[in-house]
Amino acid sequence: MSDHILKTIEQAKAELRKQEEAVIVTKKLINQLCSFGGMPAEYQDAELQSSIVQAAAVRRNAFFGKPLATCVREFLEMRRDKPVKEAALNEIVEALKEGGFDLDRISKDKDDARRGVAITLAKNPQFIRLPNDDWGLLAWYPNMKKAKAEAKAGDKSEDGKEATEANGEIAAAAAPEGQA
Repeated sequence: MSDHILKTIEQAKAELRKQEEAVIVTKKLINQLCSFGGMPAEYQDAELQSSIVQAAAVRRNAFFGKPLATCVREFLEMRRDKPVKEAALNEIVEALKEGGFDLDRISKDKDDARRGVAITLAKNPQFIRLPNDDWGLLAWYPNMKKAKAEAKAGDKSEDGKEATEANGEIAAAAAPEGQA
């Protein structure tokens, strides 16, 4: 197939995703109104999920020979303009496969490779795991950067404070009576 046709298909899929997301938002609204009115939900959880995979179009072999963290960062950056730019671990692993990343370098076992990707993301400070278990780039959350920096600064100052207090107790215990 020609590149023009592939691009047109991807554009049509993107438009379909937008339309499907609008339908899902409307269904969720209806469920909320039912809940507010004390009625059972009209739509089940399965009906509130997109039937189209939300993965960004990854060019074949785009990740071949690149480090894992670089591939994941590039994939997440591809999704930046999507309604949901963050990605679940399964979406990330599928995108890596689609992009030609050799997951066998991590492990031959599918579950172990998935676990290895998760461990790599968790250890890398440029990624952040969200409460819903999606992954995003820390750069997208400037307040989280500040909170992490403040938490580290707080840990260091508390450790220093405790050490000073402990040293003061030791010094007081070692000083002759009346000099402490």
